Amino acid sequence: MRVGSLRYDAGLNRLEICMLVSARLLLAIAASQLPLSMAIAAPPPRPASTAPASSCEGDASRCPAWMPSQAEMRNTIADYFCELADQGRIQPRVKQLDRAESSPLNCGALGEAPGSNFVCGGEMRFIGKGSEIDSITFSPTLRYEEDGRIAFYVGDDEEGEQVWRVPAPRSTSTTCAMR
Repeated sequence: MRVGSLRYDAGLNRLEICMLVSARLLLAIAASQLPLSMAIAAPPPRPASTAPASSCEGDASRCPAWMPSQAEMRNTIADYFCELADQGRIQPRVKQLDRAESSPLNCGALGEAPGSNFVCGGEMRFIGKGSEIDSITFSPTLRYEEDGRIAFYVGDDEEGEQVWRVPAPRSTSTTCAMR
């Protein structure tokens, strides 16, 4: 008996091995003859949803129903970074700014209850007229204020109290206002 021999380990004789290899080879050849659209099953079509795209995906603890939409978060992020640019705290490195926009975001709740803080990560893009792009990666902690606006955590004050800031709308920005 030879150790490691397919014939003895699998209990197959030479004819059975040849038939097995031939069958696999024929199956591979047959599959290669199928049109690509038949060889790879397309996912079933999704019904169109009228609900706004969520800013997060996942289980209910990470993505409760109260989380903001992608559109709401992307606008809020752009408002915040445009305000920072107006204050001189950041300086977009594009010659002539055409627009400021956020990438799609990935957000997650830090608690299930409405009013819990949440975090969003993504990239802010300042796009110049010549298609030049300056981008900033971010992941701020956020929350809803009582009036429904989204606020950014900016740190603690001298007494150790959390400081939250709601950004001014982009339409009032001297850096990012649509021209």
